[in-house]
Amino acid sequence: MQQMIGKMARMYPMLIALGLMIVAVALVVGTANAQTAESYFGQSKLVRESTLMPQRAALESTGLWLPYFKFLGIGLLLGGIVMALRVIIDNLKAVGAEALSGLPEGQRPQLPSPPWFAALMPALMMLGLVVLIAALVISLGLAGTARQVFAHPLPEIDAAGAGTALLAQLQTIQATSAWLVPLKFMGVATEFLAIVTGLATILFVLGAKTELLGQVFGRGRNAVPAVAADQRPVEKARA
Repeated sequence: MQQMIGKMARMYPMLIALGLMIVAVALVVGTANAQTAESYFGQSKLVRESTLMPQRAALESTGLWLPYFKFLGIGLLLGGIVMALRVIIDNLKAVGAEALSGLPEGQRPQLPSPPWFAALMPALMMLGLVVLIAALVISLGLAGTARQVFAHPLPEIDAAGAGTALLAQLQTIQATSAWLVPLKFMGVATEFLAIVTGLATILFVLGAKTELLGQVFGRGRNAVPAVAADQRPVEKARA
């Protein structure tokens, strides 16, 4: 399982490129939406509320799903950082094993195991991405509902009575948006937690390997004078 995760982690440039592409697409969509807003709010209130319903529906629906699309791009960028950290951890393990490979088999110490929280890093990254993807899917559903609601003139929406389908749709949009906003921040926070876990693992591995290599090669340097000192009496006796 860990070997498969290590192989997948080496594809981190692809994940970073995908995240950058999503953010760039979001910028293009946002620019187009800004032009629609400029055209819409350039008209009088009476015209906006009575004849520009398609523009209003486009503005409302895009405003619902575009932030979650951008956050998914950011989440992919953070996921790429997490995978890059995994590559660094694997490289540190390989360097430690190579440094000890010159020792005899019986004197070769075992490399320290990674900390228990190291296994949480890929799980947290995947959890964050799943949360962000789920938030985007839900926001797309809300955007479709918003297009239906704001296809009606605003006076008709304001006059909708209790129990009507129009008011129920508007209620769904407002209620779902209230908890969907903190959900996307939870996804990003989970990605940052995965990064913190990766950095903590790197610090642990560096500290453990530095201490181990210092002990091993420190003993090796001290052993040379000891052997030489033991041989001096023998040399004097031969003389």
